[in-house]
Formats: sequence, structure tokens, C-alpha cells
Amino acid sequence: MAGYAPIRRGRTAGRRCVGGWLGMNGRARPEIPVIAFHALGLDRHSFEPLRASLQDGRQLIAFDLLGHGSNGGRASECLEDHVNHAVEHILRVADGPVHLLGHSFGGVIAALACHSISKDGHDIASLALLATPSGGGQLYADRADAVLLNGVGPFTRATLARWFGETPPPQWRPHVEYAERSLNSLSAQAIASTWRALAAFDDFSSVTPPPAAMCIAAADDLSTPPSAMSAIVDALAGNATGSGPVLKTLPEGGHLFPLTMAPGVARLLEAHWVAAESAGLLPVGGQP
Repeated sequence: MAGYAPIRRGRTAGRRCVGGWLGMNGRARPEIPVIAFHALGLDRHSFEPLRASLQDGRQLIAFDLLGHGSNGGRASECLEDHVNHAVEHILRVADGPVHLLGHSFGGVIAALACHSISKDGHDIASLALLATPSGGGQLYADRADAVLLNGVGPFTRATLARWFGETPPPQWRPHVEYAERSLNSLSAQAIASTWRALAAFDDFSSVTPPPAAMCIAAADDLSTPPSAMSAIVDALAGNATGSGPVLKTLPEGGHLFPLTMAPGVARLLEAHWVAAESAGLLPVGGQP
């Protein structure tokens, strides 16, 4: 299927067991997949460092959002279009429970898609939001106007500075280069349309999260600092069941910490997914 990154089905072949797969180490491979939505300006390949860092062979499926990657010619400034696009792909690839994962703008889309399909009875095993803005507003509308006025070059330079800082560590260089290529591949119209879609987002107070919900921030994120993620936790808590969402804060990593700190993020997410599956919320491999 065009528009999503290949599914990683594990490092070694295995044999099927009740509730999952047994790999060469004898551990069950979870069957509940993760569906991931990327940041504005990137594409589905932004999750490859995270996918490569997973240790349980779990399926992580990433799609190109509207206006990005293979969907570059399908930009929309309507937030509902982005959510409907996400819902369509979730339902197409998973007829059972799923874990949803979103980074930055993709976090907004993941949360709204989660709310939409949960109301229709689809099982959401968990929701994880990474470096996600707590709301839309005029800031993003102004960025849309600026990219149309000034072009993609200034947008790329400003975005890289927000994402990585003025002097990123040398080990981040491959991620900086990937992000720069991805940003420069977009049209000004696609960027502006996506900014306007984000500007139309209110906040998370109307979103009902699944029982297992987690937010992850980085202390040095110049784009969405931990205070923004804390605001999301507070907003989601009003509609949560059980203990409500939790917030984890990494000491560093910048806005693109799913790339720059992929192994550490993978450990947090794997623990989150396993907890959701083992706490009686949803059994591994199927319906309750």
C-alpha cells in the first residue's frame, strides 16, 4: 500500500503462540500494532529510528499525512480532513485494537482520530503523544502567512533552529540532514495549509483518552516545552477514566527526540504498551 513505511515484523523468524508470536528468544511478540503519525514538515520515515530501536518485534506502521511525502499533492487546511485521513488508514490496517502514537502535529491528529473511532466502538489499546502542541491559535496562522510570503527556505531555517537548537550535537547530524531534506521537499502551499489546519485546533479538553494514555516531553524542546505537554495532561484528565494520562520528561533530545533519543523513547513506549496490554485493559492479540 502506498503511503506508509514498511512494517517491521521482528528481527528473527518465530513461531505462533497463543496471544502473539514466539521469537528466537522465546518471548511472545505482541500482535497489537502501533500506528504512528508524524510531525508537520516530516514524513513517515521519521519513525524509522524508533522502529529500529524496538526490541519486541512489534509492528509500527507510519503513514504520510496530507500534504507530506507520498501525499504531497493532497494538502488541506481543514483539520477534519487530516483526522478523517488518519481514521481511514487506522481502520484499513487494523480490525482489532491498536496503539496510537503521534509526534507534534501528528499528536493532535492521533488524539482526534482516537476520540473519533473510540466513539464508534473501535478498541484503542493506548495513546502516546510526543512533543505535541497543547492547542492551535494565531501563532500557527501567522506561520502559514509567513511561509507563503517568504518561501520555504526561511521556514526551513527557522524550523531547524526550533527543533534542534542553534548548535546541535554532532551525533544529531543525520537527523538534522533528514529533517532539512524533508522540509525542503514540501511546497509552501502544503506547509501553509497544514499550519492553518493546526491553527483551527482548539485544545484537548474535548478529547476522551483511552485508559492508557501517556505524554512524553523533552526538557530542552524549544518548540513544545514540557509545560505544553503538562497542559495536555491536565486537559485530558478531565475526560479520563482511571488514573488519567501520565507525563514523562526526557532530560534532552530537542523537539525531534523520537529521532535523536530513539532508544530511550522506545523503552518508555514499550513499557507503556506492555502495561496497557497486561493491566486487563486489552489482552495481547485480540478483543477483550
